[in-house]
Amino acid sequence: MNENTLKPNTTLRGKSYTYTIQKVLGQGTFGITYLATTQVKVTGALGELETTMQVAIKEFFMKEMNGREENSVTSGSKGGVYDKYKQKFAREAENLSKLHHPNIVKVLEYFEANNTVYYAMEYMEGGSLDKYIEQKGGMPEAECVKYAKQIGAALSYMHAHKMLHLDLKPSNVMLRKNGDAVLIDFGLSKQYDESGNPETSTTVGGGTPGYAPIEQANYHEGKGFPVTMDVYALGATMFKMLTGERAPEAADILNDGFPAYELQKHQVSNALIACVARAMAALKKDRPQSVEAFLKSLDNREEGDVWPEEETEVIATVVEKPTNTDEVQPPTPRKKYKTILSLVLLAVLVLGGIILVNLTSRPDSTDNKKERTLTETVKAAEAGEAKAQFELGDMYYYGNNGVSQDNDMAMAWYQRAAEQGNTDAQFAIGQMYAIGFGVPKNMSEALKWYKKAGDKGNLKAQLKLAWYYYYNVTNYPEAIKWFRKAAEQGDAEAQYQLGWIYEYGEGVPPNRIAAEKWYRDAAEAGLGRAKSALERLENE
Repeated sequence: MNENTLKPNTTLRGKSYTYTIQKVLGQGTFGITYLATTQVKVTGALGELETTMQVAIKEFFMKEMNGREENSVTSGSKGGVYDKYKQKFAREAENLSKLHHPNIVKVLEYFEANNTVYYAMEYMEGGSLDKYIEQKGGMPEAECVKYAKQIGAALSYMHAHKMLHLDLKPSNVMLRKNGDAVLIDFGLSKQYDESGNPETSTTVGGGTPGYAPIEQANYHEGKGFPVTMDVYALGATMFKMLTGERAPEAADILNDGFPAYELQKHQVSNALIACVARAMAALKKDRPQSVEAFLKSLDNREEGDVWPEEETEVIATVVEKPTNTDEVQPPTPRKKYKTILSLVLLAVLVLGGIILVNLTSRPDSTDNKKERTLTETVKAAEAGEAKAQFELGDMYYYGNNGVSQDNDMAMAWYQRAAEQGNTDAQFAIGQMYAIGFGVPKNMSEALKWYKKAGDKGNLKAQLKLAWYYYYNVTNYPEAIKWFRKAAEQGDAEAQYQLGWIYEYGEGVPPNRIAAEKWYRDAAEAGLGRAKSALERLENE
């Protein structure tokens, strides 16, 4: 931290409130953020109560230009640079005060003091999304999509009010105590008028590498209201949520293609990979043309209609896993998206000439060397062999091995195998009901089949149930039950999640010993972030 910060117990007098600085929360190029307290009055039917409230206060302070004499900010600025950016900071505060959305930080007031500008805003105890991602080493699809929708709702609201954010990234998203995502830091934001013209002549700013599209650094004002810049940043933010790693810079994606293999490594479904890749298309015309359109693609991805029909120009380049590295091994794609994505990608190839590699390979490619002929499989299935019945169901589900894709036939053969206790078939039926592919969408029916498979040891079903109860319905006892079953089979992700649950007391009392046990199991299985979690606990 810069030593020129306000000291603890410093008093700031705003227009409506008086604040006491507690500590520094963070510092960037143009500002310092403090935790502070203020006294507020709460009025009820029978009287008033005075209570202490925590707030975050942002101070305009140019790290490379400003100094401090006691509390007053000094400047070595020449040519009015300091004053120019101070006015911009004040506009940021003013613009923020006009925005009222549950996923945008709430501003209490802004005021001038100590030869600079401050604004007071709500303090969020959950920390930044970036820190949360680092702690978890990435996150599952359901959680990522939940946050993407909350952030996207905030961006849509901004765009409806003719404002761009222009610096969306996980460190500019905070989490409330209840886990909701809140958009902060509007230092690069731009206000436009109803005609789409910028209200000021300053540049939009280059943004942050990995999150800013290639056109942002050289964008010329007066050329419309470029919401696709924020769309790109939302896609890049999802990339970080899903992988735990920052996306490559836009110029690298332009030259080398979108690194789908990084998402495949983390078991991200092909349909969601396609959504993120499109949001991060190098050319702005190939991205969804609004945040709303992108969010619609997230909603539609399980139905196979990844992109709205009215958007027909689709060009994106996706690169396969590098062949010169042994450590990158894309995991098995989830079955429920394979046929859907194949149809989507075929349409995209016709429309835009996409180069797509390695997204729809068979999940059981190692077994294909010993694969029976269609005739042999049919004979064995008709003779009552459950494994052959499941294989035949797969053939009809995927439409391969000389069999036309037929959902009814797939379900029929899966049912026959499932009745004999084949857990892969039971899981496949659960998948079909979960997405409504070939049958009416029915989550209760899906859960029934997942549980049949999970109770008999099917790891995929156990993990599906665990994450469903953890994120979709927040039923921690059920989630823990299924995570434990998967963990006891040696699944490192389930072991890590149990460590997290016991460390933070999600549905159970916090238990450091149990947390260390499960983190250690995951670490011994080779999960890097489990090793980091163990080190963190040991250092506390």
